[in-house]
Amino acid sequence: MQNKSNIKKGFTLIELVVALAILIIIFTMVFSAIASLYRVRVAYAQELVLQQNFRFAVDKISQEFRQATKGIDYDSDDIILKPEPNSIGENLEFTIFDTDLDKTCKVKYYPESQGDLTAIYRAKYSYESNAWVPLGSPQPITEDMGQLVKIYFVRQGGKVIIIIVGKIKYFGGENIVSYTSLIYSRNSPLED
Repeated sequence: MQNKSNIKKGFTLIELVVALAILIIIFTMVFSAIASLYRVRVAYAQELVLQQNFRFAVDKISQEFRQATKGIDYDSDDIILKPEPNSIGENLEFTIFDTDLDKTCKVKYYPESQGDLTAIYRAKYSYESNAWVPLGSPQPITEDMGQLVKIYFVRQGGKVIIIIVGKIKYFGGENIVSYTSLIYSRNSPLED
């Protein structure tokens, strides 16, 4: 008989293989969870940038649109020039009276693309001799975004609905995100 104290204790080959298999399964689960968390974080960051740009654009447009008014030197009764009544368009144009210049100005908001990037721009025009004359160069009000797909302005009377559509790429596909806001002009009739 063998003495029990002389028996070497250790792992058998089968126990070692089972332990390694369990360890590999645990590492795979941990790394896939970390990868999923990273993808969600990337998607969230894209959506956050997109929503911040959308919100800033809508705030800027609505703030100025509330001040839209017909100036004394402009002969049209309509404050909102584009889109036409009860229609949809990619440009929003309206008149304001600029007290610094002491004249009627037209403000235009529109999307502009440069390659794969699109931004929302603001241009200002002065009304002189029955024509609109640009006042400086158009300025972007959002960052250049690869996620911006379209911007629509839907008009009914003095109300305008702004619809901004974007796309977010993650998890191997695309998600469409939209931001919608209703704005009013204080000085134009609600119904045409």
